[in-house]
Amino acid sequence: MIEFKNDDEAYLDWLQKNQQGFVLNLRQKCDPGYVVLHRATCGLISNSKNLSGAYTARSYRKICAVNISELQQAARQEGRADGSFSIRCGVCGP
Repeated sequence: MIEFKNDDEAYLDWLQKNQQGFVLNLRQKCDPGYVVLHRATCGLISNSKNLSGAYTARSYRKICAVNISELQQAARQEGRADGSFSIRCGVCGP
């Protein structure tokens, strides 16, 4: 499990190398109401048309892992006591 803040380049590199993985999209400040699960291949979290900083800077950060159980642990640390996600992306269907 790895967290990316203010480093889109490293984040996008991780996605490229871990296409079977998963990503939690989180606000910069801890918000248990916004813990969104995506597949690493989801275009909503890796669109090359976005400007630098769109993924891990400004308003968001990412936690990435190769399996969902690790991200359930991260969700607990984000304030979701049961390890659930506030949303599972409807586009990529993780």
